[in-house]
Amino acid sequence: MKKVMMIAAIAAALVSCQSKGNQNNDTMSEGVMTVAANDSSAVAVYEGILPAADGPGIQYVLSVDSIGPDGESGYTLVTTYLDAEGQGKNKSFTSTGKRQVIQKDVNNNKKTAYKLTPNDGEAPVYFVVVNDTTLRLVNDSLQEAVSDLNYDIIQVK
Repeated sequence: MKKVMMIAAIAAALVSCQSKGNQNNDTMSEGVMTVAANDSSAVAVYEGILPAADGPGIQYVLSVDSIGPDGESGYTLVTTYLDAEGQGKNKSFTSTGKRQVIQKDVNNNKKTAYKLTPNDGEAPVYFVVVNDTTLRLVNDSLQEAVSDLNYDIIQVK
């Protein structure tokens, strides 16, 4: 029941981010439905607004499934580009696929990360595990951006 309430809260947060004049409601609804549909097997949901080159930010909502014996599981990632098509007109994309937990040495530091491999053949996305509740978007070498900007997504309780 907690998972259902958590997904409902995320859906409400996503919908409330849009202004009333947004004509992209269909795209946003599909993304919210995809995250909500995974709730029976979702272990954790992470959310955050990361920097964007051409707008106020990109909202990430990552839902991850439990890890199987092979170290892989599924995921759903909804990325919403805020004001992508004008003030209050967001554009959302949904990616689903496999999540793999990987470990790698980066500058003599052992890093644990999630490799998200989309089912549609797009390039994988990587998040380093910062702590129990925070993931950070990184490149394929698990290196963080050389920037003071925030690339973290936080687990939603």
